[in-house]
Amino acid sequence: MGPRPALAVVLPFRDAARWLPDTLASLLHQRNLDGSVLNAELVAVDDGSTDGSAALVQELWRAHPWPLRLLRLPGAGVASARNWGWRNTAAPLVAFLDADDLCLPGRLAQQAQFLQRRPELAHCLCGWQLLTPDGVAFHEVQPWLEGAAFDLRQALRHKAVLPSAWMLRRQTLEAVGGFDPALSQAEDVDLLLRLAQAGHRGAWVEEIGCGYRVHSGGASRRTREQIRSLLWVTQRHLHRHSPLPEIPDLRREVAYTTRVWAGWHAWVGGEPDLALELWRTSMGLTPLPPALSWVHLAESAVLSSARAGHPLAGGELLRQPIWSQLEQEMADRLQQRPRASVMRSLRAQLLAELGPEPATSPWWPERLRGQLVADDPLRVLRDRVLGWCLRLLEEPAQAPDTDAREEVLATQLADLLLAWARLTWPEDPRPTARRLEQSLTLAPGRLALEALARLHRRPYPVGAAALDRLSLTLPAGSHGQEEPVPPLAPAFWERTDGPPDRCQGPACGPCGQRLLAEWRRETVVEGCVRWHPPGAPVPAPPFQLHRLPGGRCWIRSPANPWGVTHGLGVATAAGVSLGHLCRRYPQPWPGCPLPPTGPEPPFCGEPLAVAGPVLAVADLSAEIHYHALLEALPRLGMALEQLRRQGSLGSLRVWHNGGGRLLEQGLWERLGLAPEQWIDAHRHPYIQAEELLVPDFSGPFGWPSGRALGWLRGFLGATAAPGGGRRLWLQRRSTWRRPVWNERATLEALAPLGVEVVDPAALPWTQQAALVAEASLLVVPHGAALANLAFAPPGARVLELHSRRYAPPYSHGLAWELGLELYRCEQPEAPPRLLQELLYEGPIFEPIVLDPEPIAAAVAAVVAADRRRTHP
Repeated sequence: MGPRPALAVVLPFRDAARWLPDTLASLLHQRNLDGSVLNAELVAVDDGSTDGSAALVQELWRAHPWPLRLLRLPGAGVASARNWGWRNTAAPLVAFLDADDLCLPGRLAQQAQFLQRRPELAHCLCGWQLLTPDGVAFHEVQPWLEGAAFDLRQALRHKAVLPSAWMLRRQTLEAVGGFDPALSQAEDVDLLLRLAQAGHRGAWVEEIGCGYRVHSGGASRRTREQIRSLLWVTQRHLHRHSPLPEIPDLRREVAYTTRVWAGWHAWVGGEPDLALELWRTSMGLTPLPPALSWVHLAESAVLSSARAGHPLAGGELLRQPIWSQLEQEMADRLQQRPRASVMRSLRAQLLAELGPEPATSPWWPERLRGQLVADDPLRVLRDRVLGWCLRLLEEPAQAPDTDAREEVLATQLADLLLAWARLTWPEDPRPTARRLEQSLTLAPGRLALEALARLHRRPYPVGAAALDRLSLTLPAGSHGQEEPVPPLAPAFWERTDGPPDRCQGPACGPCGQRLLAEWRRETVVEGCVRWHPPGAPVPAPPFQLHRLPGGRCWIRSPANPWGVTHGLGVATAAGVSLGHLCRRYPQPWPGCPLPPTGPEPPFCGEPLAVAGPVLAVADLSAEIHYHALLEALPRLGMALEQLRRQGSLGSLRVWHNGGGRLLEQGLWERLGLAPEQWIDAHRHPYIQAEELLVPDFSGPFGWPSGRALGWLRGFLGATAAPGGGRRLWLQRRSTWRRPVWNERATLEALAPLGVEVVDPAALPWTQQAALVAEASLLVVPHGAALANLAFAPPGARVLELHSRRYAPPYSHGLAWELGLELYRCEQPEAPPRLLQELLYEGPIFEPIVLDPEPIAAAVAAVVAADRRRTHP
């Protein structure tokens, strides 16, 4: 007797004489990776054949070096046959192969070696080819490319499994009991989910290892039975106890996507009535907003067809009678939304968040109305929002027309959301899509659907076409009125080449956390954390000045309500964009795994031709004090110093978007330039220079390099004064962007601790630098002259106060580069959810609501630590 086989191939069959010769022949090519014979056996299970399949197996296998075990069952089903096979082998590894499939060369050896190298894994799957009945490959399936994985969450979402591509440890099969014999379909999905539920780890061998034959007699062609089994198995696992905290949300998502796929399977399987019913009922389960659900339905049908190796043109789908039926039902569904109940729900939620005495809340709409500032470019819209909120909060009368009043409120809210969408449309498709969807839910109209179709056209062309068709079934106005509306101008993101951005920019919490993963955090008092950097900062690469004969540069003109440059482009004379010299929102944090896919799109129109050399130092958000002072000014100054050393300043012009701040306080003259050398990028957003000079950026966006900060400190004379040690509160003046509330009460609480109040905006930059250079403690609400940390002496302590919803790590970069001790104190109060959505563009604009007592405790702890350090 030879050694025990290390691997068993379990082959269940019933009346498979047509396929067995090719299937068994495919096993003849299985060898170890060095070409030697595999130490394996074949366990063939005859499940009630009547066509001589068992005798054929014995005949064809006679000359094969592997031992054969031929087992018989009386037609118990494929699950029982597979179980009977693996239970009758002692081999530690078990691979499955169905009788009509093929085992491609190298599959078994690769999977066995993979599991031997990865002892923590319980099973693995390879990719597969789809084969015609004659064995001709016509498509490859690689589920790992779509994110399919083996944890419970992804196993539920993708359910990507094929028995003929599977290898498992025998002890794993014993632990979970193998396949469920009660299932005649979807038994493989059931086993995959039970493995994930029990924590047995799996992985993909990212190679095509088997061939899956698609033919009319295959189990997957029994459409109704397979769909019924798949839905039942999925529901069973969704309602089992799960360790996933998000399982309620996941239940809805998986139930929806499974039903969507089942609808497609019924449609291509010749069951249109079943397909219609499945797709119709999926709309009641969707976790997506209405338009995105419609996009997903169309795109999933095309994607599922492509996965099956039969590409389906989007137009072909949309011309189907079944789609026309669904389209009318979707239009009816949109117009039958229970808007009155939505208004009642919003009212109840807002009242709950305002507290037991709503009129005394700092978020009471009438109080917020009184705090609107004159220079807010969106003051009129915010005032409309607050007026609508007051009408919403009015106690509804108990009258027959109550629902009519709620309908009016819903229509008004839809119009407010459309107004917001029009504002954000040119700059960012994500908040635009959210508000368009919300408006569509409240008062469906053609405008919102057409805009959403444009917004989804690049990533989802079939879904966008479906939205265009659907829009024709709705009235032109936002709420059923044939009212004229101005068209939406082309947005920059509609012109961007390549795939759409997935980067979230500065709002990306995961990237911010990843950036700070190596920092050690120490709680000083409750709500106050000290951040310890991981070591010395990395030196910046050499500073370069790039010379581009005939070079072009442009900004996305800040003709937006915020007056801020959202994109900067640089290109050669031939118009080739230079990505390393371009920036645009979303601007990623360092190490972003999904950075924006391309530079700022080329400017439309003709450039202003400029003779002679032009130094181009326009920067992203250079209109904002922080970025102007810490990034734009050092970049400009270091470039000028380099040119001055080269004697190249004579006929130089400077193209910049920093605005009047650089012209103020003598800085322009201090840099050695005359006002006539200035080219205002706001007035001339696109230029082409005889010679364009473009300096490197001063560091990652928001994180200026130590070299740039060193230049700035020297330029403004920020030298620590002997006998310093002042404790300063850097004040933020009243503004429409991130105002600071409760400052007076907070300063009263800090007065006993010797904290001085400083208004940096009232001082020239040189005086600001000199003052901050004397500080041992700086208390700074986020955005309150945060740039002035650049002038703090090494070892100074910084206590930054930030809101719960907006805490970008800009101060970390400054503290790390300058050797400051950084403390952060989170202010927990946030606006009610309705106001977050309707009153503010995002967390960056929301007020910082100071909580005096915790702030005083944090400052006292930092002061005490400072005393211990200076007087041990």
